[in-house]
Amino acid sequence: MKDIQFQLNISHEDAVLGKGELHFVQKVTDDTVTLLAKQADAVPLTFSHAELARLLEDGHFSIEYGYFSDRQAARHARMGRAVISRLSRKTQFNAFLGEAWCESMSEGEAEEWFNRSSKRWPEFLPKLQERVQQKLHDGLLKSIKGEGVDPTFLSYVPGRTSIMEKYREWEKTRDPAIFIKKSIFNGQNGKRVHPQAEAIIQLELENYLHPNEIYPSQVLDAVNAEVRRKNTALGFAGEDLIPECSLSTIERRISELDRFEVLAARSGVAHAKNKLGAHAGGIKLHAPLLRVEMDEWEIDLMSILQGAGADITHPSLRDLELGRYWVCAAIDVASRSILGLKLSTKPSAEDAKAVVWMAMRGKTMLASQLGCETSWSQHGHVYHVVVDNGPAFVNADFKAALSDLAIDYSVLPAGAPKLRGVIERLFRSIAILLMPYLTGRTFSNPQQRGDYPSEKYAVHTAESILELLVRFTVDVYHNRKHRGLEYATPNNMWDKLVTEFGWSPPMSKHKLRHILGLKFNRETGRHGVLMNGVNYHSKRLAEHFQKYGQQSVEVSIDTEDMGHISVWLERGKDSGWSTLGAKLEGLEGVSFASWERSIFELRQNNRAAASLTQSVVDRAIRRIKEIDAEQCAARQLGPIKLTSDQIRRAQKETFWGLSLGSDPEIASDKKAAIPDPESGFLSDEIPYLPGPLPEEEPVLPEVNEDEWFFSDELEDEDGDHGMARDADRGEEKGDE
Repeated sequence: MKDIQFQLNISHEDAVLGKGELHFVQKVTDDTVTLLAKQADAVPLTFSHAELARLLEDGHFSIEYGYFSDRQAARHARMGRAVISRLSRKTQFNAFLGEAWCESMSEGEAEEWFNRSSKRWPEFLPKLQERVQQKLHDGLLKSIKGEGVDPTFLSYVPGRTSIMEKYREWEKTRDPAIFIKKSIFNGQNGKRVHPQAEAIIQLELENYLHPNEIYPSQVLDAVNAEVRRKNTALGFAGEDLIPECSLSTIERRISELDRFEVLAARSGVAHAKNKLGAHAGGIKLHAPLLRVEMDEWEIDLMSILQGAGADITHPSLRDLELGRYWVCAAIDVASRSILGLKLSTKPSAEDAKAVVWMAMRGKTMLASQLGCETSWSQHGHVYHVVVDNGPAFVNADFKAALSDLAIDYSVLPAGAPKLRGVIERLFRSIAILLMPYLTGRTFSNPQQRGDYPSEKYAVHTAESILELLVRFTVDVYHNRKHRGLEYATPNNMWDKLVTEFGWSPPMSKHKLRHILGLKFNRETGRHGVLMNGVNYHSKRLAEHFQKYGQQSVEVSIDTEDMGHISVWLERGKDSGWSTLGAKLEGLEGVSFASWERSIFELRQNNRAAASLTQSVVDRAIRRIKEIDAEQCAARQLGPIKLTSDQIRRAQKETFWGLSLGSDPEIASDKKAAIPDPESGFLSDEIPYLPGPLPEEEPVLPEVNEDEWFFSDELEDEDGDHGMARDADRGEEKGDE
């Protein structure tokens, strides 16, 4: 069948529509069809009959038969794009009644019992009327069984002049549309308004397009007031007065205005976009993490804006600052899984980056620490982040971080929440499913709130809100059936999609710390880099120090893991981010909040002591890992974000004068060698100054000295602690 040659039955009266453009049929041959668009500078398009047939079959092109015929041209001139089938039944009946008279007259001329003589019209009229009624009974009335027909319909007899005029016009096209009043399509059926009154109406409509949102009745009052003012002058001049307008006239003029323009002027552009913008039902994705939507929401809950540990039962509760927290969230569109949450007093780029970081971290341990019964395993490498134009998301640091992580980034237009419908629906779900259970809620608007005293009932703090959000996310939201997932749960859908499409693991934790960590400036030295009272070192840094001496470097830290930090080395072939391991054992996985609290408690318990030993610190870290898990979880999501200034202040208050001395049990042994007080990290007093002491200078070892080793992390965590101990022993031996 494909080899059979055929031709399309297409003529010059037909039109071809393609890509929204109308094309003339310029030329038709046995082999090809040439089309020409209506534009003046259009280029002819030539297709074979088979090619054009394939385009028509696929729906790329369509044919309008007889579009340029006389009949269709006359209809377009009268009706535009209107069609008879969309008109009222009465209008249709009148059109077909006129057509029946014309057909009867045409048949009478063919049978030679009728002519166009005006003198014999009364003679022809009875037979014409009988023929018309027979046509209606056999055709139109038979199909509808006489329902809804005016009794005077069959007895209607047109005047000779009018019907002959229509008959001559009908002969040209034989189109019943000629019997439809043209005014139906051009809006001239209404009562004419005085030109001066029309001018006043158009001026007053500008006041209608205003955010004050005045009513049509107020526009009417203003129009008629101006009409009366003008009539006063016209009355004195003896001229005709301007008639006042009616409310229906004003409403018709308002209905003729562009609806988008009306909504944009009265309610705002965002409202107009949301109300009248096209909606395609959202983006359908199947693979996880291909599209992650992020946004911020001010929680509908009056809370206590106080640091951790606030006692809400204290009598001074009324003096505490009250307000509403913001939550920044990220959700996977394909599985509807929430990937990250961050609580804060106001939106910031740091919180946005923290949410991205959280989306690429495993959160099962966090959920367990906060009492969740199901796991929070959804995480991995994010491919595309979609945000609005909020200040936190259009921030240069946020955009640069996503670029360095090879994450695509899209900022969607403001005022069109449907373009990010999944994250917007998440916030609505929280408001509907979680907020009704909480005391102190503010509701979504004052009308719903009524007389509810939200400030008086403010009892929740950041810690309680965090636990509520996580428990709701992990145990409620991820286990509820979603209509958008064909009534599957996010947990089940995540597992299904990962099984089907595979899982994209995140980049290494060192890479994430390089880019998303908090940034500081520190000085390098023989000790490495001092950060938060802990020395960090590596072989790469030691070689850099030997070659270039002391340098000011940028440091990036992960507040949830003090085991490693990142430094940016500017010079040499090894320039770039480098990972340093802590020279103090046991800090792997310990958060800054835990470390700060452990040191504070030790100083409180050992206020009279001049120094702290390594064994005391070790025991404190073990204790903190056991009892401070909830604190770690709160800080990871936390409202009290760890900024650079807060960490510096904490260092000054907590680590000033901190001395990590040797173990007393070892020092009591008289036979044991007493190390030099100036050698070894555990015996050095750690000042607040971030750099090395002034007397510290680079010390280069001899070439054949085998005892000097460095703690070389270099993305390899297994060998950190062993090499750190070797370095300490080598340094002590050299001093001896």
